[in-house]
Amino acid sequence: MQVKQVLANGKRGALNVGAVLILPEGFELAPTDRISPEIKEKMGNLSLKATVPRKKIFLW
Repeated sequence: MQVKQVLANGKRGALNVGAVLILPEGFELAPTDRISPEIKEKMGNLSLKATVPRKKIFLW
């Protein structure tokens, strides 16, 4: 949380981080309503966004 990056306007700002998750054929993530409260608490601000839904590629 202390690491900063230089933004387009030349100021320091939050660091952009992420990962790409490619799931194997037939593997799917659980719907958010099926994830236990304990796991949701551990995940914190983590979110997944499907970038190519047909191919199950996610931006993490």
